[in-house]
Amino acid sequence: MLPYFPVYLKDLGLTTVWVGIFIGALTATKVIAPPLAGLLLEHHNTNTRTFLLISASLAACFSALLIPDLGLLWMLTVVIVFGLFWAAILPLTDGLSLMVSEVSIMSYGRLRVWGSIGFVLASFFGGLWLVGDNISLFPWILTALLILTTLSALGFPDLSSFNQQESPKATSHTNQKALVWLLVISFCMQASHGAYYGFFSLHMLDAGYSGGEIGLFWVLGVLAEIVLMWYWSKPIQKASPVLIFTVCLALASLRWFGLAITTSLIAIILLQLLHAASFAAFHLSAVAWVRKFAQPHKQTSAQGWYSSIGFGLGSTLGIILCGWIVESKGYQSAFLACTWIAILGLLAVVGLRQARRST
Repeated sequence: MLPYFPVYLKDLGLTTVWVGIFIGALTATKVIAPPLAGLLLEHHNTNTRTFLLISASLAACFSALLIPDLGLLWMLTVVIVFGLFWAAILPLTDGLSLMVSEVSIMSYGRLRVWGSIGFVLASFFGGLWLVGDNISLFPWILTALLILTTLSALGFPDLSSFNQQESPKATSHTNQKALVWLLVISFCMQASHGAYYGFFSLHMLDAGYSGGEIGLFWVLGVLAEIVLMWYWSKPIQKASPVLIFTVCLALASLRWFGLAITTSLIAIILLQLLHAASFAAFHLSAVAWVRKFAQPHKQTSAQGWYSSIGFGLGSTLGIILCGWIVESKGYQSAFLACTWIAILGLLAVVGLRQARRST
């Protein structure tokens, strides 16, 4: 979706304004869908595996309707409905994978790493296939991938018995406060990625790097997260969240500051390796501690709020803010702003530390 949906929309003849509206609508579903799915699951006591199957299959159905023949407003409606089902899939899968990890069937990090591998492969082969006239195949390739997602979901075991056996201890008021601080920290971390996700490629083009070199920079960052998730997920998830979040936010601020002051090849390579901290280590720790801080009967909605506040609201507002800064001040100023957002996250870690001390 991320690399090629805008290209598909431009190929349909949409103006830049309409492309922005469509991407904005799709992004908004990431804010709404995860907590909404969690609340529905908990209110109706629905099996998560069943809900995941329904979400994936309906996302596949609506992705097949992403065609322009019926008009812009119809297509926009389809995008919103598609996005609501699509955006619910990953948080639900994360929750199931955490249950699997807790009963020692497999490491969560070694499950989650396949999402990173999938992103690299999809981006690479999409670049080979979805060029020129072939971009018209985008809805059908997306539909095929979502059908595979649905078939994969059939392989999940029924985890209801695991959930009863392994449910965390009842949450105190102070742990609820810790969960709120964790969500604030997540918002800051994801918002600090605004310049990176929105404008890193343009910044590198402006610095004179080729499209192929920029693609390798992106892949290097994902490879760094893959290595960390594969080898160090369990120690990170068991470590104190205050320690992990402090290290990750400090390294994130260093990463954004480095991108603000230099575009040298060696520096870019080293800074891209820090994606292992700013995304992978942070996410591994956050999902584990969301589960530990949340009340046993609020596990699904807590993971939904984590996804919504961080990847949804944080990423969206971060990109919007950085777009305004880039337009008025340039790329360096945008990355400097992200440096300060990461530092603001460090202040929120102090609140988390105090909440945990009062437990």
